[in-house]
Amino acid sequence: MSFGKWLHLAAMNYGIVRALPDGRSGVLFERLLAHPVGDVWAAFVDVTKRDSWAPGIRFEQQPKGRFEIWFGGECEGPAHVAGEVREFEPQRVVQLGALRFEVEAHAGNQCRLTFSDVLFYDDKRTKRAFENAVLAGWHQFLDRLEIYLAEGRAALDLPEPDYERIREQEQPGTG
Repeated sequence: MSFGKWLHLAAMNYGIVRALPDGRSGVLFERLLAHPVGDVWAAFVDVTKRDSWAPGIRFEQQPKGRFEIWFGGECEGPAHVAGEVREFEPQRVVQLGALRFEVEAHAGNQCRLTFSDVLFYDDKRTKRAFENAVLAGWHQFLDRLEIYLAEGRAALDLPEPDYERIREQEQPGTG
């Protein structure tokens, strides 16, 4: 694997902040998982499985259905969000408001998980601090999914990574 390809995969594992076509910003994560699409999909849509690694997420499995997410712990954003299921295509994509969870088959028995969210900045901190908090929270969310898939256990006490340090290493002197 070339260094450029490795660097891209590492960046996507940790997520990136990107400009969206409508002028807003969003986060994007892309992970290669050593599990088939069906297992990853079930871990997200089956409420019993999802409650093991991501309690607080509820949604109707249909377009225009309702969803609710309760963020727990030390989440710095809203404690609760609700809205409409914008897209639901079994074994492929579910979009809950601005959150998009997409899976596709990859080499062998693997799949590619693409997760994205739109950023709604607040006035409580700098844009960079806000981005770091969102990246850390979703990184932890995806790590808990991977642990659940690999070990069949919850990892709800998993700490969030320190994105201030991670992003400083990627881009020294920025912030």
